[in-house]
Amino acid sequence: MMTLRIAGGRVIDPANGIDEVRDLWIADGRVIATPGDPDAKADRTIDARGYVVMPGGVDVHCHIAGTKVNAARMLRPEEGRGAGLPG
Repeated sequence: MMTLRIAGGRVIDPANGIDEVRDLWIADGRVIATPGDPDAKADRTIDARGYVVMPGGVDVHCHIAGTKVNAARMLRPEEGRGAGLPG
């Protein structure tokens, strides 16, 4: 089992009411509870002091194709891209 410790970051998780500096432990790609042993060792440790650690930060504002609005419209599935193609 591969373990990763993200140490000393400000963990923000609004769904669980968490906003504090703490360590985050990950095992085999999944967040796990902090080991009860204060001397527990991880396979890898990332120093996150001064950083925010949070799930799913997404930039919901973007400009597909920049100022080329017509090109961006072609990428939208609701514009019927592919309509009439056999298959």
